[in-house]
Amino acid sequence: MKVSHKTKAAAAEVKLNLMESCFYPLFYKRHKDVESREGIRYGQGKRQLLDVYAKDAIGKPRPVFIYIHGGGWISGLRTARRYYCRRWAEEDYVVLNIGYDYGAEIRHPSHLRDVFKGIDYALDRAEEWGLDTSQGVVVAGESAGAYLAAYVAAASVHREIYDKFGIDFAHADDFKVNACVLLSGVYSMSRVASCKFPDIDVIAKTVCGMDTHEIRALDDESRRRADELFSPEIYADADFPAAFVVGSDSDPLKGESEGFFGALHESGADCEYFLCTGLNGVHAGALACDLAESGRQCVKSAVEFVAHALGRGSVQPNG
Repeated sequence: MKVSHKTKAAAAEVKLNLMESCFYPLFYKRHKDVESREGIRYGQGKRQLLDVYAKDAIGKPRPVFIYIHGGGWISGLRTARRYYCRRWAEEDYVVLNIGYDYGAEIRHPSHLRDVFKGIDYALDRAEEWGLDTSQGVVVAGESAGAYLAAYVAAASVHREIYDKFGIDFAHADDFKVNACVLLSGVYSMSRVASCKFPDIDVIAKTVCGMDTHEIRALDDESRRRADELFSPEIYADADFPAAFVVGSDSDPLKGESEGFFGALHESGADCEYFLCTGLNGVHAGALACDLAESGRQCVKSAVEFVAHALGRGSVQPNG
């Protein structure tokens, strides 16, 4: 009997979220000097929730750091990224940890619309939460979250994306991303269809309605049109915000990070590439930033890159 995509996606969600719930507590770290407001609902969707973090107290004007979790568009726990968000809050950013709905019922660009809805909600409370976009905006994410973060960054300089994907974003006219941190992301659906990442068929079907075999079978023109709809890499040009791209040496998606960085670098964009190795060298291993030296160096380099992009030269990275 043929198993439906919905059933496969539901099974993958349970499996992947269980793995996360067991794995990420290993990297929990207390941040006594960070204030938090967690589980704030920005919409009626099951996972349309966000967290806010800031050093000492929420409300002091600071630059904004937006984090988007991964999970292949079919899974992912916003709560499992809180320690990483607190780590960036220590660098004197107000950090937004934005969740979004996922699963077989919704496909691209619904996830992206959710993220912008969360950003809208937060920016409407900019004074209360200390979101000072004039000091700079950073967007970050891992895996599918890096894909979404790349689109958020691209949309701030290619505003036609809002109309293209039917994104209702009240702050579109004055929202500008200055820098992004992209960990083990997906950037080209036509390229990723040839990799051997776990559950890649379910992931591809969820995003673009085609499994990897169907994507690989496309002719050149159809593949080009698919990339126009599903691949943020088409916006990797000289206007793209400063990008710190992180790959992992044992990651089946390493070629995605290399390909996206290569496109940015060739275009003349401000970008830097960091390859995590050793214990941090697995997919999205940079999230385990305190696990080993490679992860610690990755965070240090990312903090320095972002501070430079925002003109915060006097800010010294912690740790």
